[in-house]
Amino acid sequence: MPEVPTQTIVATRPSKVYVRPTNEAPFKHNRRILFFVADLVFLVLAGIAATMAMHMIHMLEWPFVPTSLIGMLAAMLVQTVMAIAAAPLLGSIESMVPSMVVAMTGPMVICVFHLFRCESTWMMAAVTGSGFAIGTFALIRLYARSCAHTLMKPVQRRQG
Repeated sequence: MPEVPTQTIVATRPSKVYVRPTNEAPFKHNRRILFFVADLVFLVLAGIAATMAMHMIHMLEWPFVPTSLIGMLAAMLVQTVMAIAAAPLLGSIESMVPSMVVAMTGPMVICVFHLFRCESTWMMAAVTGSGFAIGTFALIRLYARSCAHTLMKPVQRRQG
């Protein structure tokens, strides 16, 4: 049988063609940073507002149980209104659920302070609300990183 000559085709890049990176990558990175900052700022504002609402109710010096119930109702109402207002920009689940946790825990600390006869100040209430907001935000970010790490692992299938 006669031998068929083989040819090697080498693809070369023309010298006049330039590859430009698209502008989408920096925009997506900037957008991620903007949402990161917006989520954090929203949580801090919701935490401060809810804790301030509880502090205002405790300043009325009513008995502890009605004060706590009405204060928690006021804190959750403030948080819900803020979350509904932020939902078109940040997303409904992303804004509602974390801010609900912050709006429950921060005001409860104000109630605990009041229960132990340690009256809180406006500054103390603001720091408490923002502290719980930053803590909740950090926990959410850690959980998101953990989920992303778990999802990146290769799936092992059973042989059998």
